[in-house]
Amino acid sequence: MAFGSTWLRRRPALLLLLLGGLSVLLYAGGLAARYPLAAGLQDPRSNWARIAGASYPSFAVHLALYLFLAVLYWLAVQLLYHAGQAKRRVPYGGWIIVGIWLAASVVLWAISPAGEARDIYDYSFRGHMLVEYGGSPLALVPDQFPDAPYLAFITWHDHVDTYGPLWEYASGAVALAVRGWLYLSGGWHSGLPSCPQDARSCAMLVAYLTGYRLLAMGAAGLSGWLVVSMVKRQSPGWEQTALLLWLWNPLLLISSAVGAHNDLVMLLLVLATLWLLQRRHWLAGLLVLILAAHVKATVLILAPAVGLWLVRQMGWRRALTYSLATAAIGLLLSWSLYTPLGGWETLPRMVSERSRYVANSLHHVAYRLLWERGMAASTLHDITIYWPSLFYVLFAVFTSIGLLGVRRVPAAGARHEDERLWRAVVVLNGTYLLIGSFWFQPWYCLWVLAPAVLMPQSRFTRHVLPWLALGSLWSNVVADYLPQFYPPPLNRTQRVISVVTVTWLPAVLAALIWLWPATAGKWSGKAALVRKHQHSISGVQTKVE
Repeated sequence: MAFGSTWLRRRPALLLLLLGGLSVLLYAGGLAARYPLAAGLQDPRSNWARIAGASYPSFAVHLALYLFLAVLYWLAVQLLYHAGQAKRRVPYGGWIIVGIWLAASVVLWAISPAGEARDIYDYSFRGHMLVEYGGSPLALVPDQFPDAPYLAFITWHDHVDTYGPLWEYASGAVALAVRGWLYLSGGWHSGLPSCPQDARSCAMLVAYLTGYRLLAMGAAGLSGWLVVSMVKRQSPGWEQTALLLWLWNPLLLISSAVGAHNDLVMLLLVLATLWLLQRRHWLAGLLVLILAAHVKATVLILAPAVGLWLVRQMGWRRALTYSLATAAIGLLLSWSLYTPLGGWETLPRMVSERSRYVANSLHHVAYRLLWERGMAASTLHDITIYWPSLFYVLFAVFTSIGLLGVRRVPAAGARHEDERLWRAVVVLNGTYLLIGSFWFQPWYCLWVLAPAVLMPQSRFTRHVLPWLALGSLWSNVVADYLPQFYPPPLNRTQRVISVVTVTWLPAVLAALIWLWPATAGKWSGKAALVRKHQHSISGVQTKVE
């Protein structure tokens, strides 16, 4: 303890740099060297298990790498938390945090994305489809372009895209920018055999992947700026801790620099909404939330919380006025965004296709168990997709009422009101992932991370979220490796149960270790006060008698 306190007191910047440097080395030697991008491009259907070899030692090494990265991240969080408690800024802390984030991200560009997810290939193909062929990803499917390059790399061949038009425009902008850069650099070639048949085609694909990774990294970086700005206003002195909680999270780094998931664009807009609401720019904040829903419609689960929080600030009359104005402008905005890509008429097919599938969720476990018992497909759909979705809408409304109330609060406008909204967003996103989402992917846990880092002093943020990130990363490895082992150690239902268990178990254990004692102590303290009060009352009564 004395050694640790000495380092915390005298050399926090050096210790922070050491923790970050070790993380970068693990990303480079543990991940980039084991799963090189070049190897992934040689097999369009590759994954990490195929690249590194589907062996139990390789599986164990990958799990251990993620564990070490999570521990280093957790230690760095504790370092900055103790510095914040002592009201001391780590010298050059912001530069170190950003520098390590950039170094780790660039290292992660060398990794094949196929094991993490194949989404980036779908992004690239559909962006290319929009720019080169004028085909709307919301109305047309990739199989309608059989001669287009890189078709073999994607997952959703006969489905329209499930994202909103704002994402399609962002994706098209990336594809257009990459094409322009390739033209200027002499790397653009048309009519080539698709990668991996031609090295020049593979080089073009790498350029597209890099473009989408830069977009995700840019969104993560801008989100970091918003986080720092909000925390500086809310809790001065805790900006470094909040920034590190965001940028150094292993799940964020891998989801942005490897998978380039468009959730980062959505979360940028969600954080921008919270930033605007913190500054009481009501209409602008609500409109940015509408824009976020045109990246991924799932963000609308936050509407009850945001609406009731507005009621707390200004009362029902003004809140309804702002809501109606937002709805009117939002409908016009939505129409203008959708129309060039096929209009609102594209929505029924997208909803129908997306609501056919379950993945990596408690509902997926229920689906598999009931399917094995011979339940009809239509009944399974109702039990695991339709009814849970309807239930969660009601749950979100009543949870928001419980957290925020239904009337104006005279003291509203104080700084603690912003934290009240942030906590509600954390609760809604977290419960959605646990009980509301029938389709779950590991990087969805970023939806909880983004609002939680705005409260860097929270035990949940410091002690539970690092292990939720670990569970999410582990679940990805389990889902990737287990089907590749021969003979298969588990059947399909058992694999689904394993993935779901691994996702949530580390966070549950962390909550029991760090949150339960504090909660139990708080309740025992309240109980002691009640007993003391009752004892004093009984003593007074005895004296009176």
